[in-house]
Amino acid sequence: MKISVIVPAYNSEKFISETIDCLLSQTLSDIQIIIVNDGSTDGTGAIIERYASKNPNILTIHQDNSGVSAARNNGINHAEGKYIMFLDSDDLLSADSLEQVYNKLEETNADMAIWRILRFGYGGDEFNPVADSLAKDNLINCFDKRLLWNFLLGNKCFRTDIIKKSEIRFPPLRYSEDGAFIMQLIYKQHPKITGVFSAVYHYRRHTPKEGFSVSQSISGELVSHFSQSLDIVYNAAQQADADEPYLQEIIYKTYFSLINEFYRILWRADNDTVKLIGTKCRELEEKMTAETLKKCREMQTDIGEPIFDTKEIVQKPVISVIAKNPSDEFISSVYAQSMPIFEIISAKSINKENAVFLPSKQFGKSAKKVSKGKIILKFKGNENLDSRLFKIISMLKKKRMISLMPDFLIKFGAALLLKLK
Repeated sequence: MKISVIVPAYNSEKFISETIDCLLSQTLSDIQIIIVNDGSTDGTGAIIERYASKNPNILTIHQDNSGVSAARNNGINHAEGKYIMFLDSDDLLSADSLEQVYNKLEETNADMAIWRILRFGYGGDEFNPVADSLAKDNLINCFDKRLLWNFLLGNKCFRTDIIKKSEIRFPPLRYSEDGAFIMQLIYKQHPKITGVFSAVYHYRRHTPKEGFSVSQSISGELVSHFSQSLDIVYNAAQQADADEPYLQEIIYKTYFSLINEFYRILWRADNDTVKLIGTKCRELEEKMTAETLKKCREMQTDIGEPIFDTKEIVQKPVISVIAKNPSDEFISSVYAQSMPIFEIISAKSINKENAVFLPSKQFGKSAKKVSKGKIILKFKGNENLDSRLFKIISMLKKKRMISLMPDFLIKFGAALLLKLK
């Protein structure tokens, strides 16, 4: 076999057929498809067995629910291809991606390939700029800092023997376990890495109705697992004699992710989780150089000094959103905002700590009086908001030249900027 594609699957009946079909449609022949059913309780097992009965290159493995890391590790043990790649059970590949990757690996005698990522689904279609940058390069250094910003596993292919000889496997974590695996492998094996710009990995973003993926979720366990994963990366880099600027980049990346992937969606978590994020951030700050700390502050100008206590945020919101009878879609778009220091005031009961309920009869006169935000925004509540809106509004308000600009003009200016982007 040329490439073994390992697909971990858990309760994936809605998307698994599309994923398998995209593999069966690949222009590269002689591929092994290993699907590891991780104790699914829906129809996933029956679907993959139906495909396996008709396609001899599909190997199905059924295991008790043990997590994605265990499923991938199980797949590695059964891989027979010269190369290995991993595909999530709801993601896709362009039809000629495996052929393009295989040919590039053979032509360059490389041990590892990286290609493009196209995010699709919720939030629209968008290519990942870091993956694009790496995919353009014919030779990538093992200590290239861009690798730290592209932990996604699906746009990478590895020579099988370097994985098996390294004895490195996925750690039993639920967040960023792929980054820990990839970077440990790179630091230990020093593979020759090449880019493949002609191949595309299609990464699915789920809507709130479909349920958030792990990377769109937040809990104390996920925060802890993420921190453990980046600790693994940091320690492995130290052992590989990485220089101090590189180690500072790992610290910055960890802090950046805690703020942008966890803190900015804090209303999906409980207060203990938010406090844990604060604890982890403060631990990182103690390891930072002055230059790294400055980068962190510049990265979060819209939220200023983060408040790691939801009760305090409720008392000190930057933005007050007033919408008398908001639709469920509007409410979802408010809580999808990347600037979380806000409150929402409505005549509809919203089960969130920062939601203020006012009876309909008193709403018109009372809403503005009870609002605590420095910026007050009124909406009809039937349009979905761009997730960047509050962030841009708060950044506009911080600039002195428009500090006296009325809120409705700030809202208009932010909306205009979003359209231009």
